Amino acid sequence: MPLLEKGTLFWLLTFTFFASCQKELTCVDCYSANSTRINRPPIANAGTDQTVSITTHQFNLDGSLSTDPDNNITGYTWTSVGSSPVATMADASAVQTGVTGFVEGTYQFELKVTDSEGLFAKDTIAVIINNFNQATPGWTKLRPVPPDDFFVGGNRINFLIGIQDKVFAVSKIGTFWYYNLQENTWSKKGQLPTENASLNFSVVFSINNVGYVIGNGTSRQYDVLTNQWTTKNNAPVGPNHVDYSSPLIIGNKAYLVGSTNSQVTEYDPLTDTYTLKNRFPGVAPETGFVIDGEGYCIQKDGKCWKYDLLADTWQQKSGLPTSLFNKSGFSLNGFGYIITDSNHTASNQNLRMKVWRYSPSADKWKQMDDDYPGQAAYEVRTVSVNGTVYAGLGYTSENKDALDFWSFK
Repeated sequence: MPLLEKGTLFWLLTFTFFASCQKELTCVDCYSANSTRINRPPIANAGTDQTVSITTHQFNLDGSLSTDPDNNITGYTWTSVGSSPVATMADASAVQTGVTGFVEGTYQFELKVTDSEGLFAKDTIAVIINNFNQATPGWTKLRPVPPDDFFVGGNRINFLIGIQDKVFAVSKIGTFWYYNLQENTWSKKGQLPTENASLNFSVVFSINNVGYVIGNGTSRQYDVLTNQWTTKNNAPVGPNHVDYSSPLIIGNKAYLVGSTNSQVTEYDPLTDTYTLKNRFPGVAPETGFVIDGEGYCIQKDGKCWKYDLLADTWQQKSGLPTSLFNKSGFSLNGFGYIITDSNHTASNQNLRMKVWRYSPSADKWKQMDDDYPGQAAYEVRTVSVNGTVYAGLGYTSENKDALDFWSFK
């Protein structure tokens, strides 16, 4: 409150703008205490309203455009007002501060600017947290894989693998193909160096720009620069086998979560060793993805689990509906995605597969408006390269291969 001389006339003016932004002043032309000098209040400016994608993980509040006619601002105070959800400000008394820990919704932040004699002004800013990327993701059809090698029929599975900024495909007969992103063409790179009977059980991933194909106790490493394959230490077999595993690439290691035995195996490419970790607490993890260095696995029944790497424990998160089948997962721009059947689409061949998106900050799933446009199939394969996801392959209930190939961004 202002300091007033006895008998001094005082006007209180409040300016209210009926929008998301509100300004408030204590007074105009207030006299300083024990002085005939007029002290005018500061002018608060909290900035313009913002719309922020939740994938940014932080937005900034900026009161640096606030002014004072007498040049004597001494304090700034930011406050969350109204029915705003909980968020964390780095420093509520700073002219500029970052905000984290927010969720989808609308926030209002009030900035109070105070001068050296206690006069103040307020301004309010609205920040809308959008749970969607500002650029709507979409699908683009690309050149399909070569049908002669990725042939129709047979009970083995084709694979996709992303290494560096490149996309490769491993056919069920063991041939290795490179996809040229710029030219939209496929070219044959060669053959896997060992027998390919284990391809049906393989786990495919890349770490530090090196590709790996692991299955049936055989591990192969691919060097992009030399176009050479190297046989590495055998993966565990028997009760601790890693076949049919969902690979979570966290840091410089792979965590292979077994879909048939719930065993979690850490693979360290630096030492070429396998280490058993605590078991996955759920049943039959079907797929997974990694968001900002944190791994997630989704069971066949839709339950979702987050892996705590340091504690080697799992925490259950919000799950998907139980009526979804044949899930394939990937991550993009801070979200997790699942391509999945609704009511056994791949079997019925009469509906498209659905796409669901997971927000880790809100712990919520949402079905996307756009379905997966490719052929409905089991074992759809996905890889993420340079902010674009490539998806395709799989096989139908008639044991025919899906050869179409798509990008998503």
